[in-house]
Amino acid sequence: MHQLASTVFTFILSPFNWVIILLVAGYFLRKALFKKICRWLALCLFLLFGNQWLLDWYAKKWQPPPVVINVDMPFSCGIVPGGFASPDADANGYFNSTADRFIQAVKLYKLGKIKNILISGGNGKEDQKSFREGAWVKGELKAIGIPDSVIYVEDRSNNTSDNAFYAKQILDSLKLIPPYLLITSALHMPRASLLFKEAGIPIVPFPCNYTAGRGSFSYWSFVPQPSILLGWDPYLKETAGYLWYKLK
Repeated sequence: MHQLASTVFTFILSPFNWVIILLVAGYFLRKALFKKICRWLALCLFLLFGNQWLLDWYAKKWQPPPVVINVDMPFSCGIVPGGFASPDADANGYFNSTADRFIQAVKLYKLGKIKNILISGGNGKEDQKSFREGAWVKGELKAIGIPDSVIYVEDRSNNTSDNAFYAKQILDSLKLIPPYLLITSALHMPRASLLFKEAGIPIVPFPCNYTAGRGSFSYWSFVPQPSILLGWDPYLKETAGYLWYKLK
């Protein structure tokens, strides 16, 4: 049910889908006025959300800037929310497009900027319940030489709210010195920070995995492209999720 709701939510918030629906409506509607309105709305949405400059501007405003960690003041623990590993058809794990969270956590540990790593991730996929992200990631960390004694895992969570709830239980039991470094994708950071702070976890954000908002300016950025429409999906989903938790 959770996975279905998430899929529907993502579909509704996609500018690409808005344009397609309007074009289809414009084709099937009988009244010429309605056809024209749908087509003009589709064109306006394409010109607006197909603009790379606008997406970069929004991403830059939404995402926190990169953070430099002082090696002389290491954090007792780096928290890495799940979502960067996925199961294939046979329930075997693999790293997906947000795996920079994993890379940065390993780098921070190797540089002595975090002393422990807490992986918080279960599995939100209804059809692959046997895969537990946290357990799989622990194996990957151990495979590259991270000692078992500094790796902590919770693999019950299915979303960011769960990540914060279960991470709080582990951190309280470990009695590690706060604040903790929260390592997650830049576009995910505003909502993740909100939920972790609401759960009572003192965190310092460490955003990574920037996908927009850090490129150089080009006049070609103003030329609409269909692929840019899809780039809005995660930003609008994160914004809606942030406002939902902020206002409820």
